[in-house]
Amino acid sequence: MQGSPTTPIQRHPIYYFANASHVFQVDNMLYKLCGSVLSLNSQVFNDMFGATEISGHKELDGNSDERPILLDGTSREMFELFLEHTFGRARSGPYTVDELSSFLHFCDMYQCFHTRHFVIARIQSSSYHFHPAQLINLAIKYHTSALFPPAFKRLAGAPILQLTAQQRGLLGNTVFTNLVYVQAALDQHRRTVATEEPKILMHASSCQDPLGCEEDWHAIWWNGMGRFLLDGRNPQPYGEALKRFKVLEFGRVSGGCKELMFRIIEQGAAFNHVNGFIEETCNSLVEQLIFDRSPPA
Repeated sequence: MQGSPTTPIQRHPIYYFANASHVFQVDNMLYKLCGSVLSLNSQVFNDMFGATEISGHKELDGNSDERPILLDGTSREMFELFLEHTFGRARSGPYTVDELSSFLHFCDMYQCFHTRHFVIARIQSSSYHFHPAQLINLAIKYHTSALFPPAFKRLAGAPILQLTAQQRGLLGNTVFTNLVYVQAALDQHRRTVATEEPKILMHASSCQDPLGCEEDWHAIWWNGMGRFLLDGRNPQPYGEALKRFKVLEFGRVSGGCKELMFRIIEQGAAFNHVNGFIEETCNSLVEQLIFDRSPPA
């Protein structure tokens, strides 16, 4: 049993159960736990104890405080998050970003498949406490496809110049390159939508001035949708831009033509292109970078 030169080895005040079967050491703390409980929640522990049973050899480590099982590469904080969940102890508050990241790392190391689902659900429920680059890094590092698309979609709509060098590092070259490409393509699409209004191909029967209707529709589109979408300081997303566009004055555009054009616009051929393009890129990156680590059914 070895500890820090300055910190003595001590028993954990909660997770040292006198009647349990195995003693573990993490840093300078001892834990006495039931191997059967750990085996139910971790494939690594299950294999560890199962190998001893199959071989028929007597376990040397873990039988006493003097010969604990050393869990190298694990921190106390990480291990106790696992124990807290395994033994059903109530938390006094929500998990922090660092705790959830560490918890997912532990689940990956010790193949805690069911606990991993719990951690991923907690990350998803508090995803806005994470920067999207952190979520993408976790998704790739721990092969968790569910975290990737929402995070990538958040990044696709944010100014790329706001990413720090550290955040670009978390994304990795492949994701960052695709993000640059997606944003360039979406920017081009936005400029096209802003400057090329949908044409009035057929006027309503109530339209008395088709030429004036078309001229004003063109002008109002450019001065309305064009301004909302291309505003250098505060560009609006398509849905919000359309909402603002609808309340403008439309001059010689007849009520029937206006209603007809909004019906065409709301079908979303131009606007839905954005979501489809981002979705397609997400699916390609997930297929390329992430594989499923769930246990076989």
